[in-house]
Amino acid sequence: MSRYPRSSGRRKAALWRRFGRIFALTVCCLVLAAPASRAQNAGGLTGFFQNLFNFGAPPPPSPGLNAPLKERAHKKKRDFVSSTSTREPGTPGGAPVVKPTYFVSVLGDSLAILAAQGLSEAFSAVPEIAVNDLARDVSGLARDDYYDWPKAARDLMAAKPNLDVAVVMVGINDMQPLKDGADMLDPLSDRWRAVYGQRVDGLLSPFRDAHIPVLWVGLPPMRDDRLNAEAAALNEIFRDRVGKAGEAYVDIWDAFADASGQYAAFGPDVEGQNAKLRNGFGGIYFTKAGARKVAQLLEADIRRDFEKSKPQDNSATLPPDIEKEASAINAEILRNMGDDAQRSGSATPMVRKPLAGPILSLTASPASPGGALAGPADAAAIRTSTQQALGSPAEAPAGRADNFSWPPQK
Repeated sequence: MSRYPRSSGRRKAALWRRFGRIFALTVCCLVLAAPASRAQNAGGLTGFFQNLFNFGAPPPPSPGLNAPLKERAHKKKRDFVSSTSTREPGTPGGAPVVKPTYFVSVLGDSLAILAAQGLSEAFSAVPEIAVNDLARDVSGLARDDYYDWPKAARDLMAAKPNLDVAVVMVGINDMQPLKDGADMLDPLSDRWRAVYGQRVDGLLSPFRDAHIPVLWVGLPPMRDDRLNAEAAALNEIFRDRVGKAGEAYVDIWDAFADASGQYAAFGPDVEGQNAKLRNGFGGIYFTKAGARKVAQLLEADIRRDFEKSKPQDNSATLPPDIEKEASAINAEILRNMGDDAQRSGSATPMVRKPLAGPILSLTASPASPGGALAGPADAAAIRTSTQQALGSPAEAPAGRADNFSWPPQK
């Protein structure tokens, strides 16, 4: 068999491959040389070949691309928010900023810092109530050389701050020797208790003099037996001194104790769910849930005082005995009618209807003089007195629809 036909086929295949390479190279050069305009490339690859080989007219450019800048800006979609609730308070379209009108100041040690955080969360939805954290870490009443809380309270009240109630929580750093002049007093000795109680009085005194109520929060139970006994002893001093000063002592012991009254790290939170309430070294401190639970024990007293501080509605001052007040108003109307007749100077008293009629109860049963229930014999007297107060209506002319005389008059 001859090899020429096979050689001819190979040459044809080589020519087609060369032609394909040239065609592909030509297309690539045209693509690179073409402008990068979005309008010219509209329609994708199909549009490109239409432009290249004139297969139909090119697609029209987008009308917005060649429009003037002002026109394009006018056609731009605007950011519109229909509800003011999506705006930040104080911004255009947002809710007005509510300024605080009731102020709570928290004083004490690190437990007071946590209590202030819980109170801030408790009243986060009440912008009228502001919680000011004035607590100092590692402070107390035993070391007045480090921080003198009675002096701090005096300085605070001397500045005349916005303050409606003070919350005090202190004591976890106080179980140490107390310096009294040149003497060092042992913790919980009789003299130590007396001096420590005086410092409690010194902290309460500035607020009492300024008529600012104080909520003194007691200590919770402790995991360590020694610390637990010391916390209970301090609570006895707090309860005694705060009660004598006429302030409120808030006992939180049972809220953080188990069924036997001892320390419990877990317990029900403000929603009644079991949660971890205590943490830190020795379980002394509160978790976030624990701090919120402390605030819950203070929340009712603060809200009650806050509601009292609001302006009261005038309707709340109305006398409770409405019937008695109505009788007094009716008597005043009749007196005014008599005075007008006397001032007119006429010999015959002038009868004139009052601008307003008497106040009549719609629910009370009619009563005769003396308070007895009205009977059939009193009906005529009651009707007569009512007509005298209201005035007798004019008799309808004969033949009118409201003339009910019988037989009909013509």
